[in-house]
Amino acid sequence: MLFGLSAALLASTASASVVVTGTRVIYPGDAREKTVQLTNQDPFPNVIQAWVDVNNPDSVPEKADAPFVLTPPMFRMEPKAGQNLRLLYTGSGLPQDRESVFYLNVLQIPPRNEAYKDQNQMLIMTRSRLKLFYRPSGIVGKPESLGKSLQFAASHQGNASVIEVSNPTGYFASFVEAKVVVGGREFALETSMVSPKSKAVWALAHGQSLPAGELTLRASLVNDYGSQIAIEHAVGH
Repeated sequence: MLFGLSAALLASTASASVVVTGTRVIYPGDAREKTVQLTNQDPFPNVIQAWVDVNNPDSVPEKADAPFVLTPPMFRMEPKAGQNLRLLYTGSGLPQDRESVFYLNVLQIPPRNEAYKDQNQMLIMTRSRLKLFYRPSGIVGKPESLGKSLQFAASHQGNASVIEVSNPTGYFASFVEAKVVVGGREFALETSMVSPKSKAVWALAHGQSLPAGELTLRASLVNDYGSQIAIEHAVGH
C-alpha cells in the first residue's frame, strides 16, 4: 500500500484539485519537448504521479506503454503552487501524414491525516486523463479547417437510421454533441471521436429512424484549446 496505508481507492474523476492547464495536449512533431502546466488548488500538499499510455483507461504507471517520457514522473506539489511537466517524445515510426493519439494521466495522491495516523485510513486518489495528440509537421491543411472538411451521410443499419461520418483530414475530430435536424425536429446522435483519414458510424439515440426530408447536421467540435466550435452540414444519402 502507498505510504503504509491499509487501504487505497483510485478514482478517475474530473473533480481533481490539482488542475492541468487545458483539456488536451498537442505535441508538435518537430518539437524537442512540450511543457504541461499543473496547479495545486488545495491548501495542503499533494504528491503527483504522471505517465502516458496508448489507449488503456485502466493504465498504471508501471505499465505505461506510450513512447513519451515525463520529467519529473513523480513529485510533491506544495499548497497553491504550480509545477511544469516536461513531455518528451522518445519513439519513431509514427505516421507523418496524420495525428496519433495517446493519453496523459495525472494521479493526485493527498497526504494522510496525521490525527488518525495510528488507525487504518482510506486514501482517496484522483486521476485526470487527457488526450495527447502527436501532430507531425507534414499534415496537409490546417486544424482550423477540420470542421469544413468533414462529410456526413445518412444510411440504415437494420431498421435504425445512422449517420456515416467521413474525415478526410490528417486531424482527429472530437465532438461534444451532435444532432440531425429534419422538418423542425431534432434527433440526438451518439457521437465518437473520428480518426484521421477514416470513417465512423453514429447511431441515433434510442435506435430511432429519421423521417423523410432534407437533413441538416449540427454539432459542437472541440478545437485545440478545448473550446466548442459550432458546425453545420447538409447530410447526404
